[in-house]
Amino acid sequence: MHRLLVIVLLLSTRGSALAQAQSARDVVVRFCDLDAQGKQLTPEGWQKVAALFINPGVRKLDRILVVRDFVVSRPIPEEGKLWFRADYTPIGWIDPERALFSPLPPTLEVRGDFSVVSGSDREWRIEGPVPNPGVTVDAAIRYAMVLRANAKDDATRKSAYKALAALKRFH
Repeated sequence: MHRLLVIVLLLSTRGSALAQAQSARDVVVRFCDLDAQGKQLTPEGWQKVAALFINPGVRKLDRILVVRDFVVSRPIPEEGKLWFRADYTPIGWIDPERALFSPLPPTLEVRGDFSVVSGSDREWRIEGPVPNPGVTVDAAIRYAMVLRANAKDDATRKSAYKALAALKRFH
């Protein structure tokens, strides 16, 4: 009877740890999903993204990664934290200041490492700061249209048109 109780306790502890790791991974996947949808590109969306981080820092829009997709790893435990790696399939970068799109070599790999901790509210949060945006082609097209509409000069507007044409080829 004692042996059965020990086995049941071990299995329930392992199951609980697995559930915690899954919950922490869900936070990273949620961030990557929101980010891919382009949520960091708007003030309202930024608030949703920032809420997933302990110390989100300031919103960074100096370089925007355009990705085809991403995959989040299994957890790697380390001293009260869980680490996750997000591997992205990159397509290119957008320079918002000049509305330029620069394609990347198809062999390039982009990775993000995320440390997830349980906060004072017992919710899992990613340690900050929030990385630069990584958006899908659809989100990048929407953003390039905004850049084109808000262009202050003809050169930027022309760059935005070229960026849109280049992004649509990946669609």
